[in-house]
Amino acid sequence: MSPAEFDQPIVLSPSATAAPREVTDPPELMSFPLERPPLRGRKRGLHVGPSALPYFLCGEENRLAGYLATADVPLFELGNPLLLVGPTGSGKTAIAMHLAARWVAAANRPDPPTVLYQTSVDFARQFAEAVASDDLPHLQQQLSEPEVLILDDLHLIADKPAAQEELALRVENRCQAALSTILTCRRLPSEVRGMRPLLISRVLPGLTVPLDLPSAQTRCQLLRELADHYQLQMSETLLSELNAGLESDLPCRALEAAVKQISLWRRMRDLPVNSEAIRSAIEVIGQSQDLTPAMIAGAVAKRFRLKLSDLRSGSRKQHLVRARSLAMTLSRQMTPLSMHQIGDYFGGRDHTTVLHAIRKTESLLEQDAELRRMADDVREKLSTS
Repeated sequence: MSPAEFDQPIVLSPSATAAPREVTDPPELMSFPLERPPLRGRKRGLHVGPSALPYFLCGEENRLAGYLATADVPLFELGNPLLLVGPTGSGKTAIAMHLAARWVAAANRPDPPTVLYQTSVDFARQFAEAVASDDLPHLQQQLSEPEVLILDDLHLIADKPAAQEELALRVENRCQAALSTILTCRRLPSEVRGMRPLLISRVLPGLTVPLDLPSAQTRCQLLRELADHYQLQMSETLLSELNAGLESDLPCRALEAAVKQISLWRRMRDLPVNSEAIRSAIEVIGQSQDLTPAMIAGAVAKRFRLKLSDLRSGSRKQHLVRARSLAMTLSRQMTPLSMHQIGDYFGGRDHTTVLHAIRKTESLLEQDAELRRMADDVREKLSTS
């Protein structure tokens, strides 16, 4: 599939619920399998949530989201549009996809409802292109047809007032037509500087669901499940040591990165997991909060014997694409930045292009031992620099 194809909105079709392995939660925690409908024309689903675990684990901090995700209630009768609000890495996109998939399954129709997923940045770009080509009605129709629309990362268009005004009208028209809309935002739109009053007034009257990063208890269980997934023998003492040593505001992907770092330590030394491995992971994750795409790209460029400017260029030479895609993947794994922010650094590439590069690289890392070794070398270099 060519990068140009990823400029199109993503249309989802329903599928069966992914079945996780059995999970025994503490009484205060709950888990549910994440339903992720496959994307039309693609073999893989969206890269959301902790990639290793096909289920969502939540404690009291996300009790409302957990209730909505599992209860047998007419979701969009509770509020439309549905707004998911929470910090980066709290699971907004995963929950949005899950809720849409459950709504589709509940419809139980021979012709399943269509679900359109789109980032707000992609919408703003398409809006600008539609205005420039005098083809706005086509975009408006595109947003009015799907029975469920998911619009991700609303806060990223705070500096695009015209796109906000158009989106406000689309949301209003969808609500009047009884079409369901799910939006995600890092904060309440009324708290985002630059957000237009018209859009705020169309978004907030629906149902707002707050999401938060895992609490200490939830995080400990997540680390336990991730360690089990990566086949790491870790005692409760070591798990507690890891949990206590990590910062309290880490997203789920950073927790997974910590467990992966322990797995790498064990493979490199061929030793059982011990306190030294835990301390190593804590140091690396602590440093990774200060890592930038520039630092990661520099390390990748040096490992591939390329110029840093090559990775940020528009060149499509195969060896450059391979190195650039690895740098994007490591930037996603080792920093809290969004794919839009990562794309900005790597030559202004859009969200879908970055997503495509990450998916392809993750697949290659499972099959290509040489690329995996180079990725481990870069991680080791960044952790000791």
